[in-house]
Amino acid sequence: MKKCKLYLQISMVVISVFVCVTFSVYTFYYLYNHDSDMAGIYATLIGIIIPLIISLCSYIITKIRKGILIERYLNDEHFVDRDIEYIKLSNLIKNESDRIIYIKGKFGMGKTSFMKMSCDRINYTDKNRWKSYAAFYYNNNYTKTITQALSNKFCGNPSASVTDISNKLNDSTLQKNSILFIDNIYEMNLIECTEFAKAFINCSRNNQVVIAVDSNDEVFHICPGQFSENEIELLAHSYNIEINPSERHVISELSNGYPVYARYSVEAYTKGLNIIDYNNLEHYIEKLLNSLSDLEKSALSLIICLCQILQDGVERKTIYGIDNAVTRPVIKRLITYSLINMYKEKIYIDKLISLKCIDFLGSYSNVSYNKIYHYYKGMTNTSYIALVAAFKSDFQYDHNLIGNILHKQYADNNFYLLIAIGELEFDGQINPHLRENRECWIYVRYYYLKALLELGLYDRAREVVDSYDYQIRGGINLLSINSDVEFEYQYLLVDLDHLTNYLKDAVTFSYTLLEKASTKAQIVKCRYLYAHCLRHLGEDLEQAYTVFEDLINDADNNDDKIRIRSIYSAASIRMFQCNINYPYKKAFDDIEHIICNNTANEIWKPYVARHKAIYEYKIRKNFKMAEKILLETIDLLEVTPLRIKYDIYFELGEVYRLMDTELDNYEKSQKYYLEAVQFAERVHDFNLYSNSQLGIMLLSIKHEKEIDNDILRTIISETYSLGLNINYNYALYVQHLIRNEDFSEELVTYWRKMHFSDLFSMSSKSESEKCNIKLTVM
Repeated sequence: MKKCKLYLQISMVVISVFVCVTFSVYTFYYLYNHDSDMAGIYATLIGIIIPLIISLCSYIITKIRKGILIERYLNDEHFVDRDIEYIKLSNLIKNESDRIIYIKGKFGMGKTSFMKMSCDRINYTDKNRWKSYAAFYYNNNYTKTITQALSNKFCGNPSASVTDISNKLNDSTLQKNSILFIDNIYEMNLIECTEFAKAFINCSRNNQVVIAVDSNDEVFHICPGQFSENEIELLAHSYNIEINPSERHVISELSNGYPVYARYSVEAYTKGLNIIDYNNLEHYIEKLLNSLSDLEKSALSLIICLCQILQDGVERKTIYGIDNAVTRPVIKRLITYSLINMYKEKIYIDKLISLKCIDFLGSYSNVSYNKIYHYYKGMTNTSYIALVAAFKSDFQYDHNLIGNILHKQYADNNFYLLIAIGELEFDGQINPHLRENRECWIYVRYYYLKALLELGLYDRAREVVDSYDYQIRGGINLLSINSDVEFEYQYLLVDLDHLTNYLKDAVTFSYTLLEKASTKAQIVKCRYLYAHCLRHLGEDLEQAYTVFEDLINDADNNDDKIRIRSIYSAASIRMFQCNINYPYKKAFDDIEHIICNNTANEIWKPYVARHKAIYEYKIRKNFKMAEKILLETIDLLEVTPLRIKYDIYFELGEVYRLMDTELDNYEKSQKYYLEAVQFAERVHDFNLYSNSQLGIMLLSIKHEKEIDNDILRTIISETYSLGLNINYNYALYVQHLIRNEDFSEELVTYWRKMHFSDLFSMSSKSESEKCNIKLTVM
């Protein structure tokens, strides 16, 4: 909330109070003079104003207290040390160039505790030092995407935009700068989290993001150090006990530097239990669990199983609801042994300790998951908990019910949850009863692969598909498609070939799959994918164009997405071929008409804008209009995590490269190309990567800068190997420019034959003009 707005509200309260006091004086005056009518009027006015004052005061107090978005005291009194890391984080946060900060470390190294401590210090204990800052904490739960999850936490619904999240955080506090701490990120969702973070900081110059990653990657800002004897001593002091140096040394050795183990060992010491006597932590936990009653073991198992699903603690009343045999004394005893923790009626577990506990509670976990399954299976909003419980156990369940819950998770965009279930199946750890129902089993694989592709995790999807044993229960292959889900699964495999640059395979298999299509929707999808991959290859553009035109003119094609993409794909081929007679304006008008008829199609506007810009500067030679379209589009996209913005970055790089040879244009062009290159490297998009690097080389030639020949050799080799024919020929063109060689007649003839119009026409231009060739990401 803006300070001026708050001051205005406070002023209104002060004025209202002053008016009330004045009216009170008049009321008493007229009562004293026995004029009850006038006294009644003023008393009525006071009665009107007082509710307004109460309402405003309540609102202001809520704002001053920062509402519910900033959590109160996330940590506890036993968090020790990390002063070095905290000082480093402080310096990074206050250095405006570091607006996304990464904290990395192995599982159990105290990243979560450090982040919570940092939030508490910023918001409360070190508030004077952080007067212009407010910290917000989110612990990732691996169901929805990062954007959806943060929308749900801070905006109350999963469909809010990144801008909405930013506005909500900024409006919830008087602080000038918002620092968003995102915890519990794995390598798998790091790219998505980084894209969200970039979008978030683009919403406001005062936004910063701190990300904790479970990773061994060397690229990071802060890495929490291991606990040694000094930290053991500090832990002991936080519990008001003394541990002699020799025992501190042994505890340090037993904890292996892990803060979680060190703390657990010290807590045991406070209860008169010396872990040193047990030689290692595992023996101590085993002995401790053996001392528990069956009820206590089952309660602990239930808590651990549910906490593992929920990721961030569970309400005590929920445990009681699942199993009413679990009572306060049972919970209290488990807390006494430090097996669980409870804060404000919510139960938490240390992940590392719980993993060791579950090894000794194997016979109880299946029963626990069964209880969880039956408790949650009828709850619409939390049925995903029943789904995970069923798949992590080995009891029999209702396959139809589980299938319906699976469908709902995809409809709700719970992609990471579907991936987690798919990982269970991939690792052979899923409920063996799954394979009793072939359709349910295929749906698990289908949604696993679908979720990976939705999130752009193409490499992991490739690894999974290449490792699957297709002989299990007859497998799933092109020759044995017996249901819609088997067809859709095969379609995903073909699409994966396309997305991972196996384009020739994708062309072959999409054509083969077309013969197996049984519905109009399936036929349309296969034909589009076939033409799309032909367009990527660039070896048969006329065939691709013919298919796109057929899809555009097919009256029975009701798929707006495919119709829109077919229209701009056909136009892009003609633009690549420099066909000035193609009805581009009509094509874009047709797309606009389709979008206007259904607001759901507005998602395609950035894709259309990219091609409109290419039309403006390639066909109409109107660079300023192209620049305007692209900049307006990027202004919207920079506050979203959408991938299309990197294609827009590439096109901006192209526009500024082809404009006047001014230093400002050189710097702008290089900046946008590098944005596209960095993203393409992260997601292994060699199509975008190769074109962006070639763009940088042409820019360097134009401005007489040095060229990286190693990158060029790699591009030539890879594009040839992958069958990216257009990119390969662009690379050959650039190589000839660098070497200052004439183009061979054979090569020029090939370009003419393939209708590679830019390559053909530019080959005969003057040396100064040749570097102005327009590159195209097909």
